[in-house]
Amino acid sequence: MKPRLVFASAVAAGIAVAAGVAHRLRSVPDWPEPPGDVTTVRGESLHHLSSAEGAGPTVVFESALSCPCTEWAWVIRELDGHLPYLAYDRPGNGWSSAHNPPRTAAEHAELLHDLLVARGLPGPYVLVGHSVGGLLVRVFADRYPGDVAGLVLVDSSHPDQLERSALQREGMPLVQQSIWTTYWRSRLGLPRPDDGFGALSDLPEELVDPSMRVMRRPEPWKAAGREFADWYTRWNDETRATTLGPELPVAVVTAGAQSSMDGAHARMQEELAQLTTVGHHDVVVGAQHDALVMRPEPAARITRAVDWVVRRHHATARQFSGRKG
Repeated sequence: MKPRLVFASAVAAGIAVAAGVAHRLRSVPDWPEPPGDVTTVRGESLHHLSSAEGAGPTVVFESALSCPCTEWAWVIRELDGHLPYLAYDRPGNGWSSAHNPPRTAAEHAELLHDLLVARGLPGPYVLVGHSVGGLLVRVFADRYPGDVAGLVLVDSSHPDQLERSALQREGMPLVQQSIWTTYWRSRLGLPRPDDGFGALSDLPEELVDPSMRVMRRPEPWKAAGREFADWYTRWNDETRATTLGPELPVAVVTAGAQSSMDGAHARMQEELAQLTTVGHHDVVVGAQHDALVMRPEPAARITRAVDWVVRRHHATARQFSGRKG
């Protein structure tokens, strides 16, 4: 998620600290009640929204940078009761702890795999990744190829985007500055009650307040800063080294507003749809990067992409069964 850009001058920050940091630390919002469940894996308390109902394959969601797993609520509503699913908060994000968080994409894949096993959600998995989550699901698919039924890449990051897109490259320092500014404002209790974060206000009504409140805490922004550095120094290289099976279904859903502003982004999204011989590309005209997931109308296109991957998976499974027979 591209965080709202908030700036404080050095003088104002100094005055705030001198005026009483201890008082402001006490004003950090309390943790809101988690809307899902929490499972301990490798010493981390991982928050997740999950269901084992449905015939499978299991749909697994990787969120964007700093986004809580509630960002997937509209897609999950359509899947609920039909397909098993799991959307989770990576360590430090949302309601999850961060005692010893993974740093490499491979370590994230291993932690996620252990969580799926702990929840009794067997493969095969349809992996759905938004933004940097798209890099992580590609690494998971490379690490556990026998467990993966297909991918849905939602306005996904491309490992070469900083080299090929001047717009994104020039904007990265501002995004990094915004993350840490928001962290310190949260740490000092400075955000106003009406501060918004991306399109979270467009989530289902019962999830807006807890999602907003958790994003007013400093922990998700600290995690975002850590993941931003890992994305830049580790995840891109790890993703470049991945290999996907040539017949693995890959559906790409692109935010039209982003691709219309940045031709390089549009071309890289097309490339993602050609990672295998079984690709599908849907450009959602006018959709923004965050709203693509968090507003019901564009999110329905993600659900359709999941359905497409599931159908292709079942068709392949029937063909394989027929050849064996």
